[in-house]
Amino acid sequence: RPHSMTKKAVVSTQSTGSHELAMQRWEQHLIVQTQLTRDKMLNVLLFIDGGWMIDEVDTGDVERREQLESLRRVCIPSTTFLLVNVLTESGQDAAVVELADYLASEQYQLYTLFTKEELRRFLVRVYESSIRCGCDPLGFNEPVAEEQLAEDN
Repeated sequence: RPHSMTKKAVVSTQSTGSHELAMQRWEQHLIVQTQLTRDKMLNVLLFIDGGWMIDEVDTGDVERREQLESLRRVCIPSTTFLLVNVLTESGQDAAVVELADYLASEQYQLYTLFTKEELRRFLVRVYESSIRCGCDPLGFNEPVAEEQLAEDN
């Protein structure tokens, strides 16, 4: 009987080790895939030469410009929220906080494409992510103490 108990223990240990190895591989794959997704979605949001769905040369076609602007107002917020979901579900909350910098950037002016409600929802998600990753909502790693603020002023 002792031999069978030992055999079960060995099989159990090997099984646990295999499972842990598979989990580590899966987590590494998840990190790589999330990073690729993040990069590609950021490329959509921060497209070169002015932005996604913006004509490089003004053709004077007002209707086309309005249609593209309308598409941007739908697609950019949707893409942003998809990216937030991907990053949140994969545990990359710091990247969600970083995304707020792109949204607030005067260079890209993505914030102009969001309704007030969409911006509110986005900021709530950034706030939640900042709490999970241990930084304040502005993306700083260590919260500034009120005493330090008083000393600075």
